[in-house]
Amino acid sequence: MRPLVLADLPAAMSLLERVGLASGATNIARYLALQPDGCWWDDAGGMVTVLRHGSVGFIGCMAVEPALQGRGVGRRLLEHAHHEARAAGVTTFLLEATPAGAHLYERLGYVHEHGTWIVGRTRETATLAQIPAAHHAGVLALDRAATGTPRPMIASLLSHPGAVVEARGELAGYGLVVGDRLGPLVARSAEAGRDLVARLAAPCTVAGVPEPNEAARRALADAGFTDVRRLSRMRLGPPVDGHPDWVWTLASAGAG
Repeated sequence: MRPLVLADLPAAMSLLERVGLASGATNIARYLALQPDGCWWDDAGGMVTVLRHGSVGFIGCMAVEPALQGRGVGRRLLEHAHHEARAAGVTTFLLEATPAGAHLYERLGYVHEHGTWIVGRTRETATLAQIPAAHHAGVLALDRAATGTPRPMIASLLSHPGAVVEARGELAGYGLVVGDRLGPLVARSAEAGRDLVARLAAPCTVAGVPEPNEAARRALADAGFTDVRRLSRMRLGPPVDGHPDWVWTLASAGAG
């Protein structure tokens, strides 16, 4: 077990694609740049990442060579990630589990919190602007209130196209389009969330939607998104305070 480094990226992306985690292959370079001490590679044939959000660690890019699955590689990777992240102050771990991976996480003490739907649609042409710098501090504050964690990657994503909604002089929601993904999108009201989905959905082909957020599910369906697959949000450790009903779409399956 060793830290994943820049030279490992081609092999890491190939592994993620082979195990069906195309979104991980798209995002692994970003995770490595954001937190190089939170990515690990097992030369036996596996990898895992942890993005630390204060006392919360989000597990992502968990992958084991298909021929080696069921031989303890995944458990060894995850236990190593837990050990290293706890040493850095993490007390709660979150992740989005595939049906195949959920069994391992349950054996290690993770509990199911809710489902997450990965939804997709056909891309349309659209021109979007960036969120003005004057709103950046408000976006970071709203994101922290919604998720209960100081997510370090949000500031780095503000160079991507996005939009904000204000209500009564306050920031009511923000959304970003990162590549072909709609998200993260956070909104304090159904009106703000629907407005952001309508304004930002056109160039997007994928989004991750928390299953309990029915308003988000309806708005994305109205924008042409349909269900592709279902993941399970799982947690190890104390619950995280926040406003989960404000979370409309994830930043990614590996970053929450």
